Amino acid sequence: MTEVFFSCQPIFDNELKHWGSELLFREGLENKFPSVDEDTATSRILSANFLASSDRKADIRYIVSFGESSLLDEIPLALPPQHLIISVTEDCLPTQDLVSKLRSYRTEGYRILMDSKAMRNEWRRYLELVDIVSVSMERSDPSDWEDTIIQYSQQVFLARKVETQEELNAAQGFGFALFQGYFFEKPQVVRSEDVAPSVMSLLDVCIVINRNPDDIDTLTNIISKDVSLLYKVIASSNILAKTKSNKISNPRQAVVYLGVQALRRLVSLLIMSNLNHQHAAQLQSTALTRATLLSMLTLESSNFNQDEAFIVGAFSMLDIMLSKPMSEIISHLDLSPNVKKALVSKEGVYGNLLSMCNDIEHANWNGLVHWCNHLKLNDKKVLGEFECARTMTADITASMQV
Repeated sequence: MTEVFFSCQPIFDNELKHWGSELLFREGLENKFPSVDEDTATSRILSANFLASSDRKADIRYIVSFGESSLLDEIPLALPPQHLIISVTEDCLPTQDLVSKLRSYRTEGYRILMDSKAMRNEWRRYLELVDIVSVSMERSDPSDWEDTIIQYSQQVFLARKVETQEELNAAQGFGFALFQGYFFEKPQVVRSEDVAPSVMSLLDVCIVINRNPDDIDTLTNIISKDVSLLYKVIASSNILAKTKSNKISNPRQAVVYLGVQALRRLVSLLIMSNLNHQHAAQLQSTALTRATLLSMLTLESSNFNQDEAFIVGAFSMLDIMLSKPMSEIISHLDLSPNVKKALVSKEGVYGNLLSMCNDIEHANWNGLVHWCNHLKLNDKKVLGEFECARTMTADITASMQV
């Protein structure tokens, strides 16, 4: 479990309505610039803010900075274009590969933001790729931009570092359409909990994708053994979904729905994000043991499905891992009502099974007998299967200790 800090500063439109926010990685609550490289910072923002959070508003955009490596690796495609504005860092040069990649992003519906220096440097030849131009009021007078804003009417101009009413009025008067600065609100440093998947799991997925991308069963098997990776795969498949006709009820369905290319991008993002992360090893081990046990059981109930039972067990510790209410965590996951009910309030067959798992873990044998009688299970057989699940989990975790 890792604390991730990022600065969130709102951006407003001409009517002073909240248009979006800029996200910047930070090392702590002091709002200091990080000592990590740009790609690692970006990947941690995406992993913590999008893949481990559910408080995205449908109409709010997030500006996130991407360096050349992240852009060429198609990391932005891990997030939907309606939520993401791609800010190209100033050290990026307009190479043939990068220009081609930016064109493809715009074709996919993403908008590109660049600093005003692009109007004067090598990027000047490619301004048709730029949707938003960022201008610092600290370095420029708004009146200096009036002719440029008129000339480049197809671009939107963002006035940064607006600190007074006079600066806002001037920027509006000379054609700026977006505004950001201390006049509106100081950046807030947000703390988020993130749980990093095992590096070995991520590398195993990369190997399978490169060698045999059609081997969905092997990919599903690897992902199912890592609780954090499984959660992020399902979260990502839901974030990227344009239409959802069926609930995601098992790991294989999530992998198929996400697709190999999107999975490759997600894994690349998580590998970069994983640098220096510590793992919530015991919590993940407990969750995986529960998932393995529940998927081994056979119940005489129409509301029981072994694949769904695996998801319930795997996700049962996420509220502790992420330090968030379970209802908030799963609110954006397209899981079945029975799975959600079990995870949030321990109701239904799956909820009873989670209570049974908890009693086994705490050596509450009266509780175990109670739930086995209620669910028409053999308590001795369940205990044997629990030991088998624990051994299998220990073997898996030992092979992933990176």
